[in-house]
Amino acid sequence: MTEIVSNSLFHSNATLSIAIAQCGIVWEDPEVNFSKIEKLAKEAKEKGAEVVIFPESMLTGFSMNIPDIAVSPTSVYIQSLETLAKKLGLALVLSIFVREPYFADDKNEVQVQRKVFKNECFYNRVFFITPEGDTFYQDKRHLFRPAGETHYVSSAASRKLFVYRGFKILLVACYDLRFPVWCRNRANEYDLLIDVANWPQARNDVWRTLLRARAMENLVYVCGVNRVGQDSEGLVYLGDSAIVDPKGRTLAEIAKNEEGIALATIEKAPLESLRKKFPVWIDADDFTLDPAKSYPIY
Repeated sequence: MTEIVSNSLFHSNATLSIAIAQCGIVWEDPEVNFSKIEKLAKEAKEKGAEVVIFPESMLTGFSMNIPDIAVSPTSVYIQSLETLAKKLGLALVLSIFVREPYFADDKNEVQVQRKVFKNECFYNRVFFITPEGDTFYQDKRHLFRPAGETHYVSSAASRKLFVYRGFKILLVACYDLRFPVWCRNRANEYDLLIDVANWPQARNDVWRTLLRARAMENLVYVCGVNRVGQDSEGLVYLGDSAIVDPKGRTLAEIAKNEEGIALATIEKAPLESLRKKFPVWIDADDFTLDPAKSYPIY
């Protein structure tokens, strides 16, 4: 099931100024990482950004100590992010490990998707927090088995699209980028794909290639933000964050191993023009995406 949420009208002349914030993450230290978010968000705003995107698991790093580091959706950190977005007039995008209570008698939920630990479920949740007071989110669908993410984290049971300032948006987290069915843009149902990542150096060429492949095959803008530095597991990250247009051309990027901000403004009119002149989406294979079906997490 794909859900679509709208908070704005459709505008064919819409533009959106997006900043990608490539940075290191201090392992399991949300206070220090929040200070980094605040600093980079202010810098992005000064450069004219309307949206700033940070890496995956920005508050803690990609630690698998999930029961210890996950926070409630109403935690002080998320409340502080909402306050920061409103204060700066800037939308914030990042993923955070969150915890929610599990109710065993809830028969309406797809139980097979949910991992339960001490009556709680955990999610790798990508947030899009707006200055207008709206918070959209998408849970990660494809859990990174080699790192043990499947041990605690529950997979998304739905794919959610939303509209912000005239652009239909799909959020994904890191490993999701490898799966073209999950990212598939059927009948131009979205315009912008945002991927927040902790994608290590060993597979850096894959990261760079998939960002551009997802843009070209789906005729969408793609923003990919990866961390830099080394984590406590010894993995090294190069970054290579970029904003890519629907033809696979790089609109903005940040050099390897560097922390910083890069900015690009995406435009709706050229996207619509391309879709009319080169309507490959009409010839796409039809299929039904059913996220409610069992995800092989056990």
